[in-house]
Amino acid sequence: MHRVCVICLGLLAPVVGHATPAQDALIAAVNESDCTLTTAEANEVMPRLGISRPEAIALSRKLMQDGVVTFADDEETLVLLPPVCTK
Repeated sequence: MHRVCVICLGLLAPVVGHATPAQDALIAAVNESDCTLTTAEANEVMPRLGISRPEAIALSRKLMQDGVVTFADDEETLVLLPPVCTK
């Protein structure tokens, strides 16, 4: 089970404005996973959070545009960037 990092959510607000609950959940999940989340991990975690695959992709793209996440060189691992990454 992933816990929501309240401090992380507080850091997120100034970065992306008003984060949605789904954005908060995705960011908390990546932060709890040492700021990285592989596609395989996301396929397990996102459904438990009530986030569909298409929604997770859309959220990831939005967070990339906002400079909160990026993909690692393998293009399979989502990386949460500072200051939102607290690990």
